[in-house]
Amino acid sequence: MSHKVRASEPQNIFAGGSEKNTLIREQLLDYAIALLSVALALAVTLLLNPYLTATPAALFFAAVMVSTWYRGLGPGLLAIVLSTLAINYFFFKPLEPQNITNLNRLVPLVVFMLTAGLISSLNESRRTAQQKAEASLKSLQESEARFDRLTEANQEALRQRETQLHLITDTLPVLISFVDSEQRYRFNNRAYQEWFGHPAADIYGKHLWEVVGEPAYEGVRPYVEQVLAGEQVTFESQMPYKDGDTRYINAIFVPQVNKQGTVEGYAALITDISEQQAALRERNQAEAALRESEARFRQMADTAPVLLWMSSTNKLCYYFNKFWLDFTGRTLEQEMGNGWAEGVHPDDFQRCLDTYVNAFNAQQKFTMEYRLKRFDGEYRWVLDTGVPYLAPTGEFFGYIGSCVDIHDRKLAQVALHDSEERYRILTEVSPQAIWMGDRPGGITYCNQYWSDYTGLTMEQTAGYGWIYAIHPDDRDRVLKTSMQAVANAINYEIEIRFRQVSDGSYRWHIVRGLPFRDAAGEIIKWVGIASDIHDRKVAEAALLQLNEMLEQRIQERTLQFQAANKELESFSYSVSHDLRAPLRHIAGFIELLQKRHSSTSLDEISQRYLGIIAQTAKQAGILIDELLTFSRMGRTEMRYINLNMEQLVQEIKRDLLTETQGRIIHWQIESLPEVQGDPSMLRLVLRNLMGNAVKYTQTRNSAEITVGSSDNENEVVFFVQDNGVGFNMQYVHKLFGVFQRLHSDSQFEGTGVGLANVQRIIHRHNGRVWAEAVVDSGATFYFSLPKLLTKESE
Repeated sequence: MSHKVRASEPQNIFAGGSEKNTLIREQLLDYAIALLSVALALAVTLLLNPYLTATPAALFFAAVMVSTWYRGLGPGLLAIVLSTLAINYFFFKPLEPQNITNLNRLVPLVVFMLTAGLISSLNESRRTAQQKAEASLKSLQESEARFDRLTEANQEALRQRETQLHLITDTLPVLISFVDSEQRYRFNNRAYQEWFGHPAADIYGKHLWEVVGEPAYEGVRPYVEQVLAGEQVTFESQMPYKDGDTRYINAIFVPQVNKQGTVEGYAALITDISEQQAALRERNQAEAALRESEARFRQMADTAPVLLWMSSTNKLCYYFNKFWLDFTGRTLEQEMGNGWAEGVHPDDFQRCLDTYVNAFNAQQKFTMEYRLKRFDGEYRWVLDTGVPYLAPTGEFFGYIGSCVDIHDRKLAQVALHDSEERYRILTEVSPQAIWMGDRPGGITYCNQYWSDYTGLTMEQTAGYGWIYAIHPDDRDRVLKTSMQAVANAINYEIEIRFRQVSDGSYRWHIVRGLPFRDAAGEIIKWVGIASDIHDRKVAEAALLQLNEMLEQRIQERTLQFQAANKELESFSYSVSHDLRAPLRHIAGFIELLQKRHSSTSLDEISQRYLGIIAQTAKQAGILIDELLTFSRMGRTEMRYINLNMEQLVQEIKRDLLTETQGRIIHWQIESLPEVQGDPSMLRLVLRNLMGNAVKYTQTRNSAEITVGSSDNENEVVFFVQDNGVGFNMQYVHKLFGVFQRLHSDSQFEGTGVGLANVQRIIHRHNGRVWAEAVVDSGATFYFSLPKLLTKESE
């Protein structure tokens, strides 16, 4: 059977020798398997012959079956023949011609051959059926593959059609959607998504009222019910937009009906007609506004205080306002066409007519001045301005013009011209140089005085030619000053030396320039005057020389005063130093006397006298120390460093603790800036002021002392404030003098030198010191230090 199948297959006549060899090898393999199967069955049967004497052909059936099963009918028949010969030869005596009719031998062999043939035939049928089944399966698989390819092609075509449909619907400028019979969205194009601001996936499956909102749904609900009933609907309404606004729409609802006649849903085509509606409203509003504007124009034109006229494309006038008619005293019918020209002065008529016609032909704006007869017969100057009347499309409809009575202005211009002529005459005869310049500052006019003084003509002076009449040393300064004034639009004043043409000498002049502005404040020109101040300058030089002489004398007197002051300080130092020795002796002997006669040698009065002498000697010693300090303050060289005033105040506060034990003092020390000064001197200043605050608040149960500062542009001001006994401001001028005290020793101890030291130190720092107080309400002492100190030697 295998050979038949192969024989039935079309042969390739172009096949090479290798393919034929392969076919031969396959055929040999088929028959070799049959031969091997029979040989194997013979060997096993011979091996098992004692046990298979009754059925020696059993294993040969298996050999035939195997040959036919695997290799087809041909190898099976070969196996039958070989098996028959082997059985006959090995297990039966060979047939001889005389035994050919022996049925005992012949029947088994025939039965074997028939049975083996039946087995081979059945196997071949099975093999053929299997091959047909395999062919059918292969055909079925090929059909399935073709069906899959066809299905994929159909799906691809369907996808392409869907893509084309989406592309078409997305490019249409209308909202397209499909809503099923349950009023759920099943399709939305891009325009629908952009309208509501939601992707199609978010809208899909939602009900109408969930997307458009309940108010909008109630508006379209009757149309939805109508289309779901199977009727196509067209209507206009409003629909909410994604920005919260509403827009006008034109909607078409088309029902979709299936074969059974049931409405499955409807397609909605919605067009945004907001712009058309807006345009319609605007057009209606524009038409109404135009009618209103025309009415207002008529009213305004008739009430306007100017003469208005209008002409058409034929150059003839067809409208004059009431003011025109009142001015001329004529009727509208008289002025129509060219009738208005009858009121124009004969000397101005032709000029006006030419201007009007030329401008009309060119459709350009024009202005002209002419005299128009008034109702009382007087000709008055008017300024006539005409502009082309164009439609929004550019179509020319004629002219609109207005006339303004400028008769009074013309008279004023004449008067101004006369005034200017008088001004020119005055400037020409003025004994000073008067000039005018253009906006950038270049000279445009100089009077006769300038030409006579400098010898320069107007042509030589124009622009910046005047600079050559200035002394060479002054030119750069003058140019810089004048250019800055022009740039900043400000007045300027400068002293200049001009050369006098008569003798070539230079004389001092003071030049003043100021901008001349129009009504809008814009500079239109510059005007100025140059006055001779040479004699004054000479006098000033003489006065300056005199001042220098006086200054020199003052310096000499100052040096003499400083020398005397130094001698006085030296004397004060010597006296103070020489007084310390006898005071020490007095204090020492008093102390010895008090110790020696401390028991009962001296009576009470004598002991009191000795106490007074000791206290007075002690006070004199303190006074001498203060005087020595005061003397040193005038001679000590100052050492300038940057000082942290807040830290210095805290240190002095700690030094005063021994004097404030047992007292209640509330210190308020503000943030203080750094300054530049001598640390020991400024410490002495703060020690005196803060010590005075502590001393003069000792009568208070609770003392309040504040140390703070303030500053201005040039200096820093420090202050020490207390709530002590204060003082009378009537005697404030004595406060900083040596030995000047406003309170007695019995009230408050002191020498009267401390505040004098404060003043001397602050003055050496180029500062100021002062005080303010109210009796029994406290005092405030101030001292200032420059922000940028200069050493006293400098």
